[in-house]
Amino acid sequence: MAITNTAVLATDTTIYTSTNDTAVSVIYFCNTSGATRTLDVHAIPSGGSVAASTQIYDQISIAQNDTFIMETERLILADSDFISAISDSTGVTATVSAVAI
Repeated sequence: MAITNTAVLATDTTIYTSTNDTAVSVIYFCNTSGATRTLDVHAIPSGGSVAASTQIYDQISIAQNDTFIMETERLILADSDFISAISDSTGVTATVSAVAI
């Protein structure tokens, strides 16, 4: 199992890239800022890019000093597939837990 931590920026930010085939079991989006933040999340196939067709969460609202946990379904990713997020401002950290399959 692997854990990665990434600050989500106000531009498209890759928060996880699969090496070989992996299953993402959970993603935590922690808002440590002093204000509510919103973010979008995309699951993108290898060679693809951020687009409306890759969006899996739209305008998630995370209150100040709160965490949104994405754990309902597992994401199965092939080699070089990736997950990207964009926040309306700084202050959100993404923690991804994934395991090779």
